[in-house]
Amino acid sequence: MEGTLITLQELGVSSEFPLPKRSDWGIGMVGFGGIARTSHAPAYKKAGWKIVAVADPDDKARALAKDEFGVERVYADYHELIEDPAVEVIDLLTQPSVREEVLLAAAAAGKHLITEKPLTQDPEEGVRMVAAAEKAGITFGVHQNYRWMTMNYLARQIVERGIIGDPFFVSIEIFGTQDRDLAGHHFYSVCDNFLTIQWNNHLADLVRYWTGRDAKRVFARTGRSNGQNFVSDNLLSVIHDLGDGLTGHILHSELVRSDLTGVECRIDGAKGTLLFDFHSTMRISSDFTGKGVHTLDVKEHEFRESFIGSMADFLCAIEDGREPMVSARRNLATVRTFLTEHESARRGGEWVEV
Repeated sequence: MEGTLITLQELGVSSEFPLPKRSDWGIGMVGFGGIARTSHAPAYKKAGWKIVAVADPDDKARALAKDEFGVERVYADYHELIEDPAVEVIDLLTQPSVREEVLLAAAAAGKHLITEKPLTQDPEEGVRMVAAAEKAGITFGVHQNYRWMTMNYLARQIVERGIIGDPFFVSIEIFGTQDRDLAGHHFYSVCDNFLTIQWNNHLADLVRYWTGRDAKRVFARTGRSNGQNFVSDNLLSVIHDLGDGLTGHILHSELVRSDLTGVECRIDGAKGTLLFDFHSTMRISSDFTGKGVHTLDVKEHEFRESFIGSMADFLCAIEDGREPMVSARRNLATVRTFLTEHESARRGGEWVEV
């Protein structure tokens, strides 16, 4: 670790997020695939929340929900889960292609719903879904869980407190090995938008989260290497024009063939700089902290705990009668941004208005 340690208390920030008053919310999961089994279900168990029902057409998935997670009610048809009186909140973990029909059924039953991201790949569909939820009076949110990863959550607070002044540059650089590690994956290896949509729905949202701004226009280029495994280009470079002299930058490669991988995020402001990864390390240099570089003294949280954060905010929103931090309505701006990036890349790289 580099630099003098500085505590969260000295900065006036916290890595802990608010939890709902009730711990007995009846959570029903529609879809019990990989993300449900490895992240959502273990996270909710750690938080002390109960999954009262699961719906999945796959026999093995339903058996797993029962045997490994103790879910008492399992259904092949999601309509039965929605009709179950024990289910108060629906956690929608399917592919985007069926999300609108599930949302409409939940809205008709008056059940609150939070969905995995991306919300949609069709902005008009997204608008219809938001309108249906508002008409039914249900709370409708999206799991942009990267916002609750420890360093990302702290970065937003530090920017909000003005500790580094008004940001003028935000950057995310990721170098990974998924083209190698996920070769042959039934979905990711064959889709045509792995970085621009499947990944960048996270990164475009983080730029919005940290800055509080929506991109006015974007520029994106993609590339590939000889012998890569994925159908989709696995190298992406993006620039966001956020207006008023604020620029966002994303550089992402999943083509690394070595162990030299990593994430580096940077926020430059008028009074200082943050340099951090998603999970474990953050350094700061600013007028507020004094001369030199300081390293935050903070406990690292597991990745799955970010799903506690997104669900906790959603449940708190229901209890408090407010809009979730990542309501579906607000998330439409993230959808428009990553779809515009995809279009810019499709055109070979040109500025496109969002």
